[in-house]
Amino acid sequence: MIAVISDIHGNLWALQAVLQDLDPLSPSQVIVAGDLALGGPRPAECVELIRRRGYPAIRGNTDEWLSSAPDPITDAISWASAQLSDADRRDLADLPFLWRLPDEAGDLVVVHATPWSISDVVPPDAPEPLVRRVFAETEAAAVAYGHIHIAYVRELGDKLLVNPGSVGLPFDGDQRASYAMLSVEGGRWRATLRRVPYDVAAAVGALRGSGNPEAERFARRLERASGR
Repeated sequence: MIAVISDIHGNLWALQAVLQDLDPLSPSQVIVAGDLALGGPRPAECVELIRRRGYPAIRGNTDEWLSSAPDPITDAISWASAQLSDADRRDLADLPFLWRLPDEAGDLVVVHATPWSISDVVPPDAPEPLVRRVFAETEAAAVAYGHIHIAYVRELGDKLLVNPGSVGLPFDGDQRASYAMLSVEGGRWRATLRRVPYDVAAAVGALRGSGNPEAERFARRLERASGR
């Protein structure tokens, strides 16, 4: 079994709850599909916990922002970057774009947003030509990606497209942290989505007391489980 977690966004409470849920499942690998730090009250602690666990991670758009000082730079980016050490920012900058697991059933590929962009969007109801492009670009049997913070599983013939949702900042109306478990069954990839309750109030309280200039915006997103 492979666990895919994504979009932690500095929410240590959600990350710890997800790890507590997945540890008893004993996955052979846990892969982090990007966006580790920006947004929540504990960016450095989330980066350190993933590092300590030794999980491979790929680069998300916000990881790139924190490691490269984009123009324009927002107050939230400035604040989160200041919480990170130089080593943290280097680690984020060095994250690869894509992770691949070869398998007899066909490769599993994990990206943050798409196989061609760190920030393009593939929605759950993406038109079939767009989904076919995802598989054509990766030559994979299964593709998992993050970025949209909405958990879903979609099949296209014998191909599997999975979004594990967001650990730390869900946008699908469900406050619970989300991740995915993937495995090969009957010669093809299958996925199960898991939802994990955590102390949202504690995360929101820490965020509002963090000094993050955009804390209220992120707190509302956590409370509503919405990007709006």
